[in-house]
Amino acid sequence: MSAQSTSPERFTTAEACIEWLIARAGKTLRVGAPLGLGKPATLLNALYQRAKADPEIKLTLITALSLDPPKAGSELEARLMDPIVARIFEDYPGLDYMADVKANTVPDNITISEFFFQPGALLGSSYAQRHYRSVNYTHAARDLMDAGVNVLMQMIAPGTSADTVSLSCNTDVTLDLMPVIEAMRQAGNETGDAPLVLGQLNTRLPTMTRSALVSRERIDGLFEGPAADFKPFGAPAAPVPTADYAIAARVTALLADGGTLQIGIGSLSDAIAWCADLRQNDNAAFARVIDRLEPGSAERALIERYDGYQPFSDGLYGSTEMLVDAYLHLYRAGVIKRAVYDDLAVQRLVARGALSSAVTIDSLDALCDAGAIHEHLSEADVAYLRRIGVFREDVRLIDGLLTADGVETPTNPDLSDSASRQCMNHYMLGVRLSGATLVHGGFFLGPTAFYDRLKALAPDERELFHMTSVGQINQLYGDEPLKRAQRVKARFVNTAIKVSLDGAVAADGLDDGRVLSGVGGQYNFVAQAHELADARSILCIRATRSGPDGRESNIVTRYGYNTIPRHLRDIVVTEYGVADLRGANDEAIAIALIEIADAEFQDALREAAVKAGKLSASYTIPERARRNTPAWLAGVFDACGGAGSWPRYPYGSDFTPTEDTLITALKRFAGRSKPQLAGVLVKGLATHARDRRAAVDYLERMELARPAGAKERLLARVVTAALRDAGHLGAS
Repeated sequence: MSAQSTSPERFTTAEACIEWLIARAGKTLRVGAPLGLGKPATLLNALYQRAKADPEIKLTLITALSLDPPKAGSELEARLMDPIVARIFEDYPGLDYMADVKANTVPDNITISEFFFQPGALLGSSYAQRHYRSVNYTHAARDLMDAGVNVLMQMIAPGTSADTVSLSCNTDVTLDLMPVIEAMRQAGNETGDAPLVLGQLNTRLPTMTRSALVSRERIDGLFEGPAADFKPFGAPAAPVPTADYAIAARVTALLADGGTLQIGIGSLSDAIAWCADLRQNDNAAFARVIDRLEPGSAERALIERYDGYQPFSDGLYGSTEMLVDAYLHLYRAGVIKRAVYDDLAVQRLVARGALSSAVTIDSLDALCDAGAIHEHLSEADVAYLRRIGVFREDVRLIDGLLTADGVETPTNPDLSDSASRQCMNHYMLGVRLSGATLVHGGFFLGPTAFYDRLKALAPDERELFHMTSVGQINQLYGDEPLKRAQRVKARFVNTAIKVSLDGAVAADGLDDGRVLSGVGGQYNFVAQAHELADARSILCIRATRSGPDGRESNIVTRYGYNTIPRHLRDIVVTEYGVADLRGANDEAIAIALIEIADAEFQDALREAAVKAGKLSASYTIPERARRNTPAWLAGVFDACGGAGSWPRYPYGSDFTPTEDTLITALKRFAGRSKPQLAGVLVKGLATHARDRRAAVDYLERMELARPAGAKERLLARVVTAALRDAGHLGAS
């Protein structure tokens, strides 16, 4: 492709944009689209439908995390879910290809291939499983180009000027790709045509700045106007169970003041934000819950090493592939407040306390002492000082003198000259260092309220949340000295589903090989934790889950799939404790994990480890670990304030209280075995009339308060039975 035109082709309908694309690129289309929120859903749907209608089109879509609103699987689910979906997602168009992926009916001329799934959503799709690509997040840009992608499509937001747009929620892979595409454009036909770049301008997306702002000239085709707008996919906040609060409290006690924090989405990140707020602003309450959780000796040693009881004086900095709502709450709570700078000299001086964010004449001396500028300022020095905010924007070096707003230094700008220093001090210094960053993020996703909070940030606050490329965040390569200087005392906190007694962790796949989600950036962060001198990888795992045969342990003797191999083991946290596995031998690892497992499964784990020769037969599980039960944990949090101090939705919910109760009750009911279901229904026959009176508000919400016909009467009975079984209608 020849050099790009000075402005994109503009379209007000998706169909016209797709017609133009086919005319430019032909009928063999290999399309790359961002993960998550940044998919241009209207454009993708128009392209997918066009390809379904025209078998001559050969369409390959390579993407990740295709967000699909939940769909009801029964009439009862529809009565509950349909009003919620309509309210939360409004005019979000969905992704047409997802219905065919789930039904395994994607046409032969189309290939849909993802490298990260909406967690658990595609376990039942053989099509999705067969076309899944296991890709490290940092390799996504490379693999897209290796796959011969000839089209990039992204949803974007308005820029801050007429000639810019904002990559908004997805700077991650796009910023890694843009230099490659630009190089191809410059090379012309020597390396083949560069991919065409299409954007869908959605004015309802938050406008992010700094690296997220790109010139409109970098876009070939732009779909804009009313038809391009829709409500961005809002992922409702998940409820925080007691186990997650316990895990979060333990994790929070491992965060070192003045350090770096990476967390992901979900109930655990909300719980960590809540606990870190407690540690900062109600320190006595935080200390109380940690003491009640009875840390073992290894856990207490870590807490003491990292001063985990103390409030955050210097605060934390965030470096995360995924900017989530929790970071804004941590910012408001005064926890996220350690600013970093993208200039190595500035960063090192700030870290040492030799340079303050507030500019003074001493700032010049500190930079000079560090060798960043010369005592006799050169033109390059002056430009550098303007760039980092030490000099005002209007300061210039002209004919050997510094000038600003009609004032000039009496002599050559020499830091040892008192007259020059006085002039600079009074007329030429800036106010604050420029380029401060509190959080670096690669993409964002969360509830609609999170997007509203991003939009409501004041311009100077928005600058503190710097969206950049995944290559900048998820690895140390490139600007490594700067990244090491910024990411001190880093804690990379991620979730997983299983850990085996040798320390290997499964986070994205099942024992039979089916993919639950994807590796994403988890390996990147674990690897960084081992490369940075004072960093730790913290993998959080709930001790148990509900399986088809009842409760099962998430600490297992072995598992047929792993995301993080055993040689990269570090810290594993369950609600019952912290296992410090780094550098430990196999027996010590087995012991540490058994002692943070649920008490119900400890004996079987011990027996298996002894049989495998990994544990001495003389080992006895300590009594302290025998208290690892849900009942004990519930007692801890009851003693620390109960539900009032540990809210189910700490930062608000998209569900009404009535809906939330129905969701939990019906989910619990659906998880019962058939004999249990029958027992609950039979038990409810004797109290059905009383139950219906107590459940009237819930039945009204389900439009079952006045059932018409036998089917609706049965549905009403199921709802009341589920509510009674969950304890919402009085004693069971």
